[in-house]
Amino acid sequence: MRIQSENGISQPSSALTELGRIAVGEKVERSGQVVPSSIDSFRIRGDHAGVVHKIYGDSITELPILFYSDQEELVCNERLEIRTNDGKLFGYGDNHTFHIWNDELKKYAVTTTDRRPQIRDETVAFLQKSLPPAKAKLIKWLPVLTLRFVIRDIPLLGYWQFSTRAVQTTIPNLRNKFDEYKKLFGSVQYLPFLLKVKKVKTNKPGLAYQYPIVDLVPQFSFETAHRLARYLRENPTADASRWLREQGDSLESLPSAE
Repeated sequence: MRIQSENGISQPSSALTELGRIAVGEKVERSGQVVPSSIDSFRIRGDHAGVVHKIYGDSITELPILFYSDQEELVCNERLEIRTNDGKLFGYGDNHTFHIWNDELKKYAVTTTDRRPQIRDETVAFLQKSLPPAKAKLIKWLPVLTLRFVIRDIPLLGYWQFSTRAVQTTIPNLRNKFDEYKKLFGSVQYLPFLLKVKKVKTNKPGLAYQYPIVDLVPQFSFETAHRLARYLRENPTADASRWLREQGDSLESLPSAE
């Protein structure tokens, strides 16, 4: 799913099992309140987190990954979400087709902006009702980008999920690079990438804070990428990952993250 203004997009399901989730933030207690705080490494969550840390260490800033599909709806999904005051997912959509929670039916009901042009504003007003102003202003639709991928060298068959709401930084960075690589190579499926995180300082005058940016980097040289792009232009139905292996840039020979 991608945010759009015209046609709705259905979201296919993955045949793989979700193994865990990855974040660049954690919740900490400040002044008696639990608040989110960013960190400069990946936080691995789920029952299999120990497997990842055993292979890649305690503080992980790089993960070697593979996208198991070319379908953006599965592996690089962007949508709008709105949550209740207590953090429950109340609605999501692509800016044309929306899924809104129906408490009577106990499921998400589907509607479109063709049928309800003001659905976004109506949903915000409904969730803000009876809330004090300080909490009401926090109710809003927010873009969320979700990557789903396989981590190399993990002896488990399944995908890991990373989601971000960083609309000014990480979302456009990951979305645009995914789209550029897919356009350049014709496919991203099974190509080796590094998912990297680092903290950077803001450039805005008068402000002095740091925030994490997550980056997506092809794990092969520029020369190899150039040859691969040319090869795929001449052979549009070719398998990009197979070509890499035949050139000696096999997944096994590529260095793992440390």
